[in-house]
Amino acid sequence: MSFFSILKQGQVYLNTWPKEAKLGIIFPENRIIKATGFAQKTMPLIAVFAIAWQQLYATQDMMAFSTAILTALFALLIPLQGLYWLGKRAKSPLNAQSAVWFYDICERLKKINEPLPWVEGQPTYQHLAEVLKKAEQRLERTFWQDI
Repeated sequence: MSFFSILKQGQVYLNTWPKEAKLGIIFPENRIIKATGFAQKTMPLIAVFAIAWQQLYATQDMMAFSTAILTALFALLIPLQGLYWLGKRAKSPLNAQSAVWFYDICERLKKINEPLPWVEGQPTYQHLAEVLKKAEQRLERTFWQDI
């Protein structure tokens, strides 16, 4: 799997994972998604600000220019770290407890005739995110209190 496909999978996972507060207690995804979303919005502005600030106040200083470039690159790489983590997480298989929980949610969705994602082999966190998203849309709010 290439680096860019992992980043793309991370963005898909970020958009699929439900933003339910109860899930934040169990999984780290809520925190990572919140931090990655914040970084995607703010870090490009910080990168531009670092370069602009250097050009306005230290135009002839090459050391300041190199520092500004490094700061801008660092700021632009922060959201990529979150997307990379999410992409790797999306493709990793569920642990035993999460797999049991996954199949339990699938059974609840089957009872209301909701189509489920195709799982070949062991389910992954992406499959769990898709099932949780469907549960969020189709099941009543008491489902989240049963967790």
